[in-house]
Amino acid sequence: MQYALESPQLDFSDLALFRQQLAAGFQQQTSIYNALSLGAQAATPGMAFLAGYQNAIRCLDPNCPADELAAFCISEKGIKKPWDMATCISSFEGSHYLDGQKGYVMLLPNDLDRMYIVAKEGEQLRCLYLLTDSIGIAPTQPLVAPFVKDIPHAGVSFTNVLIPDSQLFDFDGHQQANKPFRYWEDMHVALAMMAWMLRELIENGQSISALEEFVELICQLIEKFEHCPDYYSLDCFDLLDKSHELMDDYSQYLPKNSKNLWLNDRLLLQMGQKIRQLIRSKMTR
Repeated sequence: MQYALESPQLDFSDLALFRQQLAAGFQQQTSIYNALSLGAQAATPGMAFLAGYQNAIRCLDPNCPADELAAFCISEKGIKKPWDMATCISSFEGSHYLDGQKGYVMLLPNDLDRMYIVAKEGEQLRCLYLLTDSIGIAPTQPLVAPFVKDIPHAGVSFTNVLIPDSQLFDFDGHQQANKPFRYWEDMHVALAMMAWMLRELIENGQSISALEEFVELICQLIEKFEHCPDYYSLDCFDLLDKSHELMDDYSQYLPKNSKNLWLNDRLLLQMGQKIRQLIRSKMTR
């Protein structure tokens, strides 16, 4: 962690170096520590989000090449429940094909290597991956969100895209991809964001001793993920809520530009709050 705090900060123009650091990290540490390390090297909250997200992808697919950038594609315009999605897998003469559209895909159109996609096959949901240069894949409109504006996003369409058998996962696309990915993303992104803020606070004159509560919560999040690597536990919700509250509290000590970035990009963390509350209520029934 100390090495990461002292390393040059990376913004989106340094994406090639980010790839190298991402791959190098996987040779030495687990995804959760790699998210923390890359978060500490992030120049913006957006880059910290990218760091957490790319490490969460490796929980979904540990075989994703270490230097590739990937996105998890689930959202569709107007769809609130996964079972209502229109993106679908069809079969013809023993081959599988993908048709449909997904919205809000990170790093499209120019910097994404592969997409992990949840799609409907009959009455079930399946998960697959495609390389972005596959025939039949086309980015649609660029999408602008009110947060992490330094990371590009776009929609994507699939037209009769051939799915190699080796790229169609043999597990339930909702229970073993969509549901746990929310958790993996929450934990990795929270830690990467906290690492970004920790560095900003230190460089703005805060001492480590003054940040003891902040550092302790980082350690608790790591320990909780190591004990619960697959899905939320009830105390995970408390830790995530506390991490967001603590970052809001400590943001007052950030330099002006960093504080403005945080106030804008913190909306990203709030997006998942409603679904976490729903999951939590189901777990306490």
